[in-house]
Amino acid sequence: MREKPKYLPPTLRDKHRYIAFQVIGERAFTKDEIKSAIWDASLSTLGVLGSARAKPWFIKFDETSQTGIVRVDRKHVEELRLALTLVTEINGSKAIFRTLGTSGTIKRLKRKFLAEHDWR
Repeated sequence: MREKPKYLPPTLRDKHRYIAFQVIGERAFTKDEIKSAIWDASLSTLGVLGSARAKPWFIKFDETSQTGIVRVDRKHVEELRLALTLVTEINGSKAIFRTLGTSGTIKRLKRKFLAEHDWR
């Protein structure tokens, strides 16, 4: 009989924070454009090693309200917020990232910061 694989206990897992953001730009952007912009901003500002430590992970983006969620390691929240604020253009169009807030859970983030943008 095969044994179940052992899981990492919750006390040893990495803790994450979720950042709600809004993109303000000349035009509406797609999910793929935002995903690559977040990754490029992280690499250019934090470098390869800093991005590996911060572990930015794109969660969701609403193309109608131009708002989204990105996950980051809890020790590197401010570094990723800095990287996002340094973005000035996405695919040749002027754009900026506006951080709406940070939370430890997606549910609380949606309720507190994204409710006015019709997130559920």
